[in-house]
Amino acid sequence: MPRRGTILIAAGIILALATTVVVFALLRTSGQAPPAPPQATPEAQIKVVIAAQEIRALTEIPADAVGTLLIPKSAVTPQHLLDPEAVVGKKAMTVIVRGSFITTDVLLDESKVLELGYNASLNIPPGKVAAAFRTTQLRAVAGAIQNGDFVDILISYWMLDTEAEPPPAAAGEEAAEVPPSYILLAQLLLQDVEVLRVGPWAGVPVAPERAAEEGEGTAQPTAEAEGAAAGGEAEGELAPVSLDAEAVLTLLLDQQDAIVLKYARESGASIDLVLRGRGDDKKVRTETVSLEYVMTRFEITVPPEPMRFVPKSYRP
Repeated sequence: MPRRGTILIAAGIILALATTVVVFALLRTSGQAPPAPPQATPEAQIKVVIAAQEIRALTEIPADAVGTLLIPKSAVTPQHLLDPEAVVGKKAMTVIVRGSFITTDVLLDESKVLELGYNASLNIPPGKVAAAFRTTQLRAVAGAIQNGDFVDILISYWMLDTEAEPPPAAAGEEAAEVPPSYILLAQLLLQDVEVLRVGPWAGVPVAPERAAEEGEGTAQPTAEAEGAAAGGEAEGELAPVSLDAEAVLTLLLDQQDAIVLKYARESGASIDLVLRGRGDDKKVRTETVSLEYVMTRFEITVPPEPMRFVPKSYRP
């Protein structure tokens, strides 16, 4: 009995070996290799913008400071930038280390500088300075001036005649005092002046009469917000502007023109702003306007004694 079991085991082993040899021979004859295990498909790669060198804060990004890097598509976020040209010339808000991603949240949005009133110096071009100018809404085109507009500046002066002679005295009377004699002159002072911003910058207290309403140091409300608070005007309707209200503008000027404006303001000139049309940068030459100019140009009849009769406003 044990001998019979041994024979069966041996026969099984021989049969298995023979089956293996037959299968191998068949595969070799057909020329087909055993199927390879399935492999994962590689993920797509996307080029994103990186800093090729360290970029200083608040400086323009040059072309040689920008490079690209391939990263998996699944790692790309909406903040990543794909086009290097879209970065060149922009400004970084903070230092960007070499090899770091240049994303939308590290670039300075210069339109927000004016809207929010921060970092004014970032918007001053070379050769210009920013000068604050205080006036009224009436003298500033009734509130029509906006950021980025261009204006002309007009001035007028009351000029005192320092060589006026006293009227002749009657016999036996003392000579009368010389009455003051004034003449009004008006002229175009500066042309095509850019308005950097309308209103105070961030951190500048508002006028006292408005502080209680707005909260000192807060941003100026929009016209729509003022209108809604004032009397429930319809949505989208602008509130009326008080023409006597204070208006503060920041103007971009050459250094010499900034001094001219300072002199005009501090010497007591009456100053008005006029708004230029969009795209109109033509310079013009004007004549000084006086009483004589007006009467001559418009052919106003002169009284028999022209120096005796003057407009009432000529006697301040």
